[in-house]
Amino acid sequence: MDAVKNPFAPGAGSPPPELAGRDDLRETVRVAVARTRAGKSARSVLMVGLRGVGKTVLLDRMRDDAEASGVHTVRIEAPEDRSLPALLAPQLRVALLRLSKLAHAKDLAVRGLRALAGFAKALKVTYGDIEVGLDYEGEPGLADNGDLEHDLQELLESAGAAAKAAGTALVLFVDELQ
Repeated sequence: MDAVKNPFAPGAGSPPPELAGRDDLRETVRVAVARTRAGKSARSVLMVGLRGVGKTVLLDRMRDDAEASGVHTVRIEAPEDRSLPALLAPQLRVALLRLSKLAHAKDLAVRGLRALAGFAKALKVTYGDIEVGLDYEGEPGLADNGDLEHDLQELLESAGAAAKAAGTALVLFVDELQ
């Protein structure tokens, strides 16, 4: 193949000229997102592959596809040295704040923010000179029991209820999951 015309262009997250040969996987994710939005069960998708084969680019494209369909998304970069609350809290907070602006979802989005506050406790995330805190006090007994499995489930159920009330879904896209 001509090296100039070859659509394969490896690089850390840089989009290739063409995203070829990934239609089946994109369709699988589209169906899973649509099923989730309709309140039906769907399987998660886990992509694995060598460095530079396009996992991040594909993840971002699938997220764009989901956003274009009206679904709210959260994108998380998950390096090994950060805790789950530290990764999840800032992005989930933004998504819940967006949902809280919608009349049908406001009360449930605020409850989701309270669940997030309980989950993350007094977590504050600092990036450079910007500090992100939580806007609400936790609701006692909501995602604050110290049991990661159950607290995370309650947190995500609260966020999902707000998205459902808004007539949409909330989908997590996690990159670099180790």
